[in-house]
Amino acid sequence: MSSPRWQFSPMLAEPKATYETTMSRNRWVEVLVDSPGAQEESQNQKLYTYRLPEDLEVKPGDILSVPFGAQVLGAIAIRLLEHPPGNLATEKIRDVEEVVTSGFFPTNYWELLKKVSTYYYTPLMQVVRAALPPGLLTRSQRRIRLIPEAIPPGATTFLNLSARQILELLQGAKTGDYTWQYLQSKVRGGKQGLRELLKRGWVESYLETPRHAQPKQKQAVTLIAEINKIELTPRQAEILSILQRQGGELWLNELLQLCKASSTTLKALEQKGYITIQYREILRSLQEPEQAPDRAKVLTPEQAAALETINKLQGFAQVLLHGVTGSGKTEVYLQAIAPILEQGKSALVLVPEIGLTPQLTDRFRARFGSKVCVYHSALSEGERYDTWRQMLAGEPQVVIGTRSAVFAPLPKLGLIVLDEEHDSSFKQTARTPTYHARNVALWRAELIDCPLVLGSATPSLESWIEVRGAGEQRGRGAGEQGSRGAGEQGSRGAGEQGSRGAGEQG
Repeated sequence: MSSPRWQFSPMLAEPKATYETTMSRNRWVEVLVDSPGAQEESQNQKLYTYRLPEDLEVKPGDILSVPFGAQVLGAIAIRLLEHPPGNLATEKIRDVEEVVTSGFFPTNYWELLKKVSTYYYTPLMQVVRAALPPGLLTRSQRRIRLIPEAIPPGATTFLNLSARQILELLQGAKTGDYTWQYLQSKVRGGKQGLRELLKRGWVESYLETPRHAQPKQKQAVTLIAEINKIELTPRQAEILSILQRQGGELWLNELLQLCKASSTTLKALEQKGYITIQYREILRSLQEPEQAPDRAKVLTPEQAAALETINKLQGFAQVLLHGVTGSGKTEVYLQAIAPILEQGKSALVLVPEIGLTPQLTDRFRARFGSKVCVYHSALSEGERYDTWRQMLAGEPQVVIGTRSAVFAPLPKLGLIVLDEEHDSSFKQTARTPTYHARNVALWRAELIDCPLVLGSATPSLESWIEVRGAGEQRGRGAGEQGSRGAGEQGSRGAGEQGSRGAGEQG
C-alpha cells in the first residue's frame, strides 16, 4: 500500500500537465496574472510559467504573488507542470513569491469557471472577475499581518535574525500589519524570515483589497482578567463590573456610553492587563426592516405532491415547477429549503430582476430570519464584498440574487432555485462573459451534485423539452433518478400538478 503522502484526489488534467500537488516533481506552475498587460494577451488565454521554490506547496486555484516586470502582482495558479515549456530557457523562469491564499477556489467552483470560459469563448480571467465582487483581484499591495494569539512566550529565541526583525516591526505597529514592500525595505533577507514566520503560523500574508472594498472594522473591549479591587480605583472596578455583567465583551463606543467613561480610563485598564481593546471586523449588510415571523403553510395536494418530488431528489436532478402566478410556487420553495438548512447546507435562489428581490426577500426573511442575505449589482461594493466573504464561511444560509449570484461562493450548497426561469434577463448581454444564468446554474448543480428547481408560469421551450425528455428517458429506462433528471413525476408532478392552481395561500 502506498504511503499517504502519495495519495491525491484526481483532477482534470491537460496534455503535458498534471494537477497533482503533493508530488515533488511538480516544480513549475502556469498562472493567470491580473495586470492590464496580461489582460491584453488574455484573448489568447496566455499563461505565464513560474518556478516553485522547494518549500512552497501550490495547487490550482490558489492566489499567488508573482514578479511581473518590475512589480509583484496577484496571480491565479492554473496548473502544475512536470517540465517547463520547451521554448523557455529554465534560467529565465522567475520564482513564485508566495501563496497569498490557499484553496481560494474549491475544485468544483474552479471547474465551473473554466466551463463558462470554454463554453462562452471568454478569457478565463474575465470569467473570474465576473464571479468575484468588484475590485477583489485588482492590483494591490501584498501585506503581512501579525497573529498575536499564535505566538508563544519567548518566541524570538527560536527565530533567525530576519524573522525576529519582521516580528518586532509587526509587534510595534499599531495595527500589527505592514505592507511587504515596507518590511523588505527594513529587513535584509526578509523573504527567508517571512517564510519562517508563515510556517510557524505567527503571521499571515494577503493581498490588500481596494480601499472601497476593505473590511469594515470597529473597536471592541474584552475583559481578560479577574477583577481585583485592591489594585483598582472604585471607578475602574465599576467599569469592569459593568463589562462583566454584559458578558465580558462590548463595542468600545457602547461601553463608553454605558459607563459614561472616557477612553483614557479604558486605556489605563488595558495597561493594567484587565482588558484588551482590539479592532474587530463587522460585516456590512443591507439594512432591511424586520419581518414578522412566518410559519409554514398547509399545502394543497398539488403543492404537497410537488414538494414530495423535490424532497426525494438525491444528488443532481433538474425539475420544472410549472404554475401560474399566485399558484404557490414560493411556498414550495420555502418548504423545500427548510430541510436543506437543517442539514447544515445552503440554498441559492435566483430571480430575474433586482426589483423582484425585495418581495421574495421579505417572504424568506419572515421564514428564515437572519439566514437570508441578498447579492446583486445594486448593493454597494462594500456590501457585496462583505456578503461574498460571509458566504465563504459555510454557515447554512439562503442567498437571493440576480444572475451574478449564480457564482455565489457557497461551499455547502444543497439546492439551487431559478425562479421565473423563462425571463430573458437571466442572459448577460451587456459585457463578457455573455453567459446565461440558467446554463451556469445547471452546470453548477451537476458539479456539486445537488438538485436544480426551475420555476415558471410560462416555461421556456428549452426547459420544457429538456425536463420532459429527461423524464421520458427515466421512465423508459433506467430506474435511476433522473438525468438524474426530472422524471415524469418531476416534470408533471412537480410541475403541472405541483403548482398549476397550487393554492392561493402561497
